[in-house]
Amino acid sequence: MSRLRSLFALVLVAIAAFSVSCSSPKIAKGPLYTPEQLAQIQNLSVDVLDIRERMLGIPPLVQQDDWGNVSTYIHGPLGELRFKMSILGRSLEPKKTKAEAADLAKKVFGHLNLIDEAVLTRDTRKALLNYNEALKDFDGFLQLVPDTSTIDEAA
Repeated sequence: MSRLRSLFALVLVAIAAFSVSCSSPKIAKGPLYTPEQLAQIQNLSVDVLDIRERMLGIPPLVQQDDWGNVSTYIHGPLGELRFKMSILGRSLEPKKTKAEAADLAKKVFGHLNLIDEAVLTRDTRKALLNYNEALKDFDGFLQLVPDTSTIDEAA
C-alpha cells in the first residue's frame, strides 16, 4: 500500500509538472496606438470637434423659423461631418470600438437627416428633438476617441 501511495504521488507530481510546463505565459499587450496614429487621431479629432461646435448654430435658426438656412447649414458647414467622422471612427482600436463609433456616427447622420425632413414640414419640435439626439450621439462618439492631449507636438 505504501508503494502504491508513493507511485500515486509520483504520477501526480509528473502530471502537475507537465501541465505547468505546457501552459503558455500571458503575453502583455502593447499600446493600442503608435505615436503617429495618435497624432492622426488628434488632427481628425480637432476637425470633428470644430464641426461639433458648428452644430450649435442650428437651434437659433430653427427658433427663428429660418428653415432655408437650417437646410443650407446642414448641407454646407456640416456637409463634411460624415466624411470626417467615418475616417476618425475607422482609425480607432479595437474592433469593438470601431463598430460602436460607426453605429454612433450613423445615428448622428440619421438625426441630421430627420432635421432636414423637419425643414420640409417646418416642424420645430422634430428639428430640436433630433438636434438634441444628434448631440447626444455625437458626444458618445467623441468619448470613444482616445485622449490625445498628452501628445508632444514636436514628436
